[in-house]
Amino acid sequence: MACFWEGILSSLSTVDKVKLGINNHIPNLIEALKKYNTHDITVLWQNKDISKKEKDENYTHINDYSVNSYNKGYLCSTCDPFLILVSHILHVDIHHEYLNNVIKYSSNSDKTYVFKSNSGHFTYKKKY
Repeated sequence: MACFWEGILSSLSTVDKVKLGINNHIPNLIEALKKYNTHDITVLWQNKDISKKEKDENYTHINDYSVNSYNKGYLCSTCDPFLILVSHILHVDIHHEYLNNVIKYSSNSDKTYVFKSNSGHFTYKKKY
């Protein structure tokens, strides 16, 4: 049920974890992302800027997310606020392979994290 969070956590390097100030516990990860939540996102989604309205909605989504609900599952969207924020904070590109479609979050990085999902499962695939 916590596969989204486990996937993100397993993708993080030691340097990433230090930057976020976290250990290997999912609640720590969520709390850190909520702490670093911002309207000032510089990530491109599918090579397009994210609108102010979308940034505001993403900020609210992250701000309102309950840390204690992580074990109840998370419905990752095709333009997911948490993936956008991870890309922004860690300055990494993210490729999310969803049902044979690649969704790209770009922060103009030379580092890319690849995740894979279907309608019921999300996992970390590789880093390049």
